[in-house]
Amino acid sequence: MDFNLDRLRTFIVVARMKNLSAAAKELGATQPNVGRQMAALEKEVNLVLFSRHSRGLDLTKQGQEFLELCQDIVGRLAQGTDVIRERDSEPEGRFNFVCGIGLLETILENIVSFSEKFPKISFGFSSTTNVYQLQIGGADAAVMLVPQNASEPDFIQRPLYNNPMRIYASPHYFQSHPMPQTLKDLNFHKVILFAGEDQESLNQQIMGSNLEGFSHPFIKVATTPAMRTALINGAGIGCYGYHQEIIDKGLLVDVFPDMPDQVVPYYYTYHKRLEGSPKIEAFYEFLKDITKIWERP
Repeated sequence: MDFNLDRLRTFIVVARMKNLSAAAKELGATQPNVGRQMAALEKEVNLVLFSRHSRGLDLTKQGQEFLELCQDIVGRLAQGTDVIRERDSEPEGRFNFVCGIGLLETILENIVSFSEKFPKISFGFSSTTNVYQLQIGGADAAVMLVPQNASEPDFIQRPLYNNPMRIYASPHYFQSHPMPQTLKDLNFHKVILFAGEDQESLNQQIMGSNLEGFSHPFIKVATTPAMRTALINGAGIGCYGYHQEIIDKGLLVDVFPDMPDQVVPYYYTYHKRLEGSPKIEAFYEFLKDITKIWERP
């Protein structure tokens, strides 16, 4: 049986979105065209892949099993040929990388030195960490906050850096607010927290074991640059990665200097089918070097 790879990729998107209109928008196609492709695919494989209802689509049991097969096929073809081509040559081709915006800023500040060393690599960057993209070959590697090994045995995760988190506020903030002496004192301050499920550990040092006092924080932000901007401009007290330069410049104050760091580990993550890829190895070494700025002296 000859499979149309574009049709398989479309099926993967439809299965994830569970809606033809949403899938068509992501694919840059029309809803009728996507619908025809799915009908043709079901006919081609002689399987009922979807159950259709007024709100959209759900995968059938056959559809779920076929999705797992498609993800493996598409991912292997998308990335496996690159590994074969590169194994006996210098790294080259497209490298799609997923990470948070804070790390992306640091990468872009240093990318020139990497491209001078590996001029045949071009890049695609995304700031939305999504294991699904690694599974289907939409991304080659990612930096993740939470280890995926237990639930995703197909991924390789290598320690990248430990980010020591501190509680900061600006000198400007303390012109109109008293310096807190204990974590409980933060109940009387404008607390800024990270939003998003995968960011929760970044709040741990502020929250402690008592979440009630911070159930309605003054601000919630989604990225580390947003946290830095809010803190430096005196919006409140928040948890941000250790950065001695910010302290030395007098932009922020370490609110509890004697408190131990809340260390948050980050992992360089990729699918096991890319093990041995020259691009994977080259970029890992590059990341280890540029993330040294967050290490404690």
